[in-house]
Amino acid sequence: MDLEKILKVAVRGGASDVLLKTGAVPRFRFNGELVSLSDGLPITAETMQAWIALVMPQHLARRLQASGDADFAFQSQAGHRFRVNLFRQRQSYGMVLRVISGHIRTIEELQLPQILHALVNEKRGLILVTGATGSGKTTTLAAMIQKINLERAAHIITIEDPIEFNFKDERSTVTQREVGIDSESFQAALRAALRQNPDVILVGELRDKETTETALMAAETGHLVLSTLHTNDAVESMSRLMSYFPTSQHLALRQMLGHSLRAVVSQRLVPRLDGRAVVAAIEVLVANAAVREILMKSESFDGLYTALRTGGATYGMQSFDDSLLALYHAGVITKETALAQATRRDDLELKIRGVGA
Repeated sequence: MDLEKILKVAVRGGASDVLLKTGAVPRFRFNGELVSLSDGLPITAETMQAWIALVMPQHLARRLQASGDADFAFQSQAGHRFRVNLFRQRQSYGMVLRVISGHIRTIEELQLPQILHALVNEKRGLILVTGATGSGKTTTLAAMIQKINLERAAHIITIEDPIEFNFKDERSTVTQREVGIDSESFQAALRAALRQNPDVILVGELRDKETTETALMAAETGHLVLSTLHTNDAVESMSRLMSYFPTSQHLALRQMLGHSLRAVVSQRLVPRLDGRAVVAAIEVLVANAAVREILMKSESFDGLYTALRTGGATYGMQSFDDSLLALYHAGVITKETALAQATRRDDLELKIRGVGA
């Protein structure tokens, strides 16, 4: 079997992922479902080793041996890009390749909330895009970065692991650095970025105390910082950031968040009614005065749920249930899907029935 041909089948067929495992037939994920390669054969250990040699950068060989997995980007001979996770399993190897579209979709194409247009016009502060792995965070961030690139004369620095979307300079200058190749770590690249005359900094993920602290400092000192967390919503996101710091520093962190946070955009992918893949349900928390008060002074972040429910019309906020309701009314998802994904199922069901809407 030829890996290039398998990847071409994935791209032409509109697959989101390619799953390859020693001893198994290659499989694709189409619209959330797994489908085996029609004429595929089980992958031998020798074939897998040849594919690994083809796709994996040499500098990651030691990491793979030490940790048992490695993340990187790969470009096929046909010019298609993939985000690859290579891993050991049962004394053999497997890999999952996520198809990266060569086209950077716009906020409109992704059907993202209109408030994102205003958020990317911010000149300073922190914007978080959160969600589970595979929920489309990178695609959303790419749309936001591209809007800035097209409309503002700015220096945009991205720090990624790995680089997925390749940006071409438009009105902005876009500098893209990959952790492990261009810099040893997110923290080191972020510290260096502050000396590289940035206007906008994209940090692939806030993974630890040091990176979070530097990102908040950058946001406080006149830079727009965008980053991600693997969290489900705004409340969980704030709790995750707090968990990086000792209790003695929580008050100072709350003050920094209150001054720096501009928004938390959280997303979940839900199946569409027409069967064409998935659509994102989006929660948007905008840091208005009430939100800043909760961040800086409340003992709990639970008050953010109330802020979400009451800040829609004025500030462009929306909860996941608001987003699901809009998708249902637009005929994009079914009632059953909306209720299955709801945060407050009973309340959403009443709204669907027209009670308390």
